[in-house]
Amino acid sequence: MASSPVPAALPVAVIGAGIVGMATARALQRAGRQVVVLDNEDPGRKTSFGNAGFIAIDHVLPLCRPDVLRRVPKMLRDPNGPLTIHLPSLLWLLPWMARFALAARDSEVKKGVDAFGTLMEEANASWKSEIQSSNLGELFRSLGALYVYETEAGFQSGAHERALQAAKGTAMEIVDGNRARELAPGLAPHIVKGVYYPHGMHTISPYHVVTALAERFVAEGGRIEKAKVTGIDVDGNRATAVRMGDRVKPVDAVVICAGRASGDITRHLRFRAPLVAERGYHVMVEPTNVRFTLPVSPSERGFFITPMREGLRLAGTVELGAPDKPPSWHRADLLVKHLKSIFPGVGGAETSRWMGERPSLPDFRPAIGRAPHHHNVYCGYGHQHVGLTLATATARLIVRLMDGEALPPTLASCDPGRFGS
Repeated sequence: MASSPVPAALPVAVIGAGIVGMATARALQRAGRQVVVLDNEDPGRKTSFGNAGFIAIDHVLPLCRPDVLRRVPKMLRDPNGPLTIHLPSLLWLLPWMARFALAARDSEVKKGVDAFGTLMEEANASWKSEIQSSNLGELFRSLGALYVYETEAGFQSGAHERALQAAKGTAMEIVDGNRARELAPGLAPHIVKGVYYPHGMHTISPYHVVTALAERFVAEGGRIEKAKVTGIDVDGNRATAVRMGDRVKPVDAVVICAGRASGDITRHLRFRAPLVAERGYHVMVEPTNVRFTLPVSPSERGFFITPMREGLRLAGTVELGAPDKPPSWHRADLLVKHLKSIFPGVGGAETSRWMGERPSLPDFRPAIGRAPHHHNVYCGYGHQHVGLTLATATARLIVRLMDGEALPPTLASCDPGRFGS
């Protein structure tokens, strides 16, 4: 008599095929889980497509803090500043900005510093492991990174963050303008100071990092389905299935890594994810006269200049706005103008431009952990402009949670349920 077939294990559904979702899918796959990735876009085609490419393990200070709060009136008046507000979105943003103000208290900023210290330490180790495990070496360069300053006042404004970095053990070298120009030939003569991070690492193609992870994931038995998640079925305190229109997929667990769209999914599960679009822009230009190989960030202008496979990428600035609004393309024009000031004679014709919506919570801490009402739902979203940096760290932490481990106490402030039901 033939034996009955053993039923196949239900998969873990990872919602989102950006860098956080694909890194999480790979980590779960290596941990022995059956995994399916669900997204209505191809892997890496949204926010992960156009970032600056820098693994920012030096980032320890959240954007939500008192000095930034004091700059809000200026943000409203200056559409060309490194941090601004999309004025047509202002009324929509007001409730989020009220939460931002509450989160700018010193006690909350400390929680952010502690959380980012833990996350960046995890990111440093987890990216090195992922690069090796997924054979991504050709897409990464470990050449350091250089932050440059045009004024002494600008340099002094970063003293607090540098002190925090030093306390966390971050390696850095303070350099004068001449040394900065040695590290990045072509820098303008008016650059007066720089901070060189010798352990900095960047990718020469953020999009291809995601597609390489996706290809490796599928090659090792994972599934990627192009579908829009419209709901999650629950039974008591467990999610039982993911709905995609008329389709229903039974699941063992769910991981929400859908970037800004994560808020639409959490509503089905009775908790809030007050995400806004931290709109970032990039411009690709031909690599004319580029004689430097490491990312350079003019800190007072709030963007990165990164040599990449496709050319020279100018990426960054922050424009807070409502989702799905038309791009403010003057922000991209501003990046080109900045390049000409920082690197005169560097960079040729523009080859493309892009706008992406980084998912940002009002306290600028990501949501990493178990969902508040359902034991088998996990969260990894709200990484604002450090999604690439924290992708593999988030993945590792979610695997540990599924294996029954607790998160470090410093990450309690990243609890996905902190914004209420």
